Amino acid sequence: MQKTTFKHSTPVQIRFNDIDGLGHVNNTTIQEYFDLGRMYYLTQVLGKSIFKNDETLIVVNINTDFMIPVYLKDNLCVKTSITKLGTKSLQMVQELVCSDSQIVKAACKSVMVAFNKKTEEGLELLPQWREVIGKFEETKL
Repeated sequence: MQKTTFKHSTPVQIRFNDIDGLGHVNNTTIQEYFDLGRMYYLTQVLGKSIFKNDETLIVVNINTDFMIPVYLKDNLCVKTSITKLGTKSLQMVQELVCSDSQIVKAACKSVMVAFNKKTEEGLELLPQWREVIGKFEETKL
């Protein structure tokens, strides 16, 4: 993945039941950490209405690279950034990082599309979303 400047970070609490028989966090649980970071990013940047209104964003593609095992003792955060806005979709990049060493344990790239829950159809990204995402990321996407 290309180098990204992250303006959003979500701390992650590792729970005992996240650990598998090999003593590390299971890869499916790591994806839940990325979901947590995604939720907090969208809530902070777009507001809580993103989950309440008819217009929302849904994940349509996820690609995750698992670089280094995560252990119960690790102090983690998920860094999140939106790196590209299309007409109806956006690209989000995330890293699961050890807060102490800044070592990247896993990286995720996802695509989300704008979706109307009432009509169950895709839609164009709302202009207000484009505006607040651009301001938050401090770039023209």
